[in-house]
Parts: sequence; structure tokens; C-alpha cells
Amino acid sequence: MSPKRLAGAYPGRVIPSETGCRLGGSAEADEIAGLLDRFQLEFDEFTPGAGPLAERIRAHVASEISVFVLAEPRHVGVAQLRFRDHLFTAKPVCLLEEFYVVPEYRGRGYGAAVLGGAIHLARQRGAATMELGTAQNDTAARNLYEKYGFTNLEREGRPETRLLYYEREL
Repeated sequence: MSPKRLAGAYPGRVIPSETGCRLGGSAEADEIAGLLDRFQLEFDEFTPGAGPLAERIRAHVASEISVFVLAEPRHVGVAQLRFRDHLFTAKPVCLLEEFYVVPEYRGRGYGAAVLGGAIHLARQRGAATMELGTAQNDTAARNLYEKYGFTNLEREGRPETRLLYYEREL
């Protein structure tokens, strides 16, 4: 289901209940950008600033590259989802690309609401799995992910095989 159809089906919400999250679209681009800009700054990572991010977010939403889930109330938390087709299962795989809750709201259920909404949305779009990466020392995030059924693949299967994540600037 496209984000537009989803928004129409559940007027601005990801889940048709009191879950504390909503679907973010172009109208929420400034809110999303502010949260993601703050996220990058909190961890001393590069950010082009909230203004340029808002324009990119609008472009992502318009072309359905990304889908955003936002916490209620506003300016508290966000998840960015991207979907790709999986060759072997012929079903989408959902990547939880960004996930952030403002520090003063952590530990109060907002992250769980956004993550739950993101999982619901991924299932609705037919995703077979959801993938994410997180820092090894971010125990709060890891605990939340494991509470929601995510498996640390380094501990699964062959213990002698340690999975690594690589990146290269181009």
C-alpha cells in the first residue's frame, strides 16, 4: 500500500488506535527535518541543516523513496523507512534507516510507539523482514529492538561468523 493510500485509510495515522504515532508526509517535512538534524548533531555527525533536509524529505515523500513515522506529540520522535524488493522472497525488505527520540522523551514509551508503528506499516506493505543497524554501545536502543523481536544476527546461527558492516565514501 502506498503511503498516500495508507494515510487515506487511517487519516494521518499509521495504526488505527491510540498508539501515539502517525504517518509523516510533506506537510510534516519541517518537523521531520528538525528531528533528524537534531539527531545528527547529538552524535556529532554531518548534517546539511534542517532547511536542506526538509527539501530532501519532501522529495523522498513525493517519490515514495522513504516513509516516515512520527511520535505524538509533535517534535518528539521519528523513524525513516525505506523499502526494497528482495530477490529470493519476492517480497519487500524494510530498512529502518533512521530512528530517533529526543533525549528528554526517552524511556517514556515514545520510541516503542514509533517502532511499533513502523513495524505495522512494514507489515501492511508486505515486507518479509525489517533490517536495522545500531551502535554496539547503544544498549537502550538494542534492548528496545530485541523487545520487539529483532535478532542480533551476530548471535544467531554460526557463532564463529561475526557480521560486519562496511561503508565507503564515493
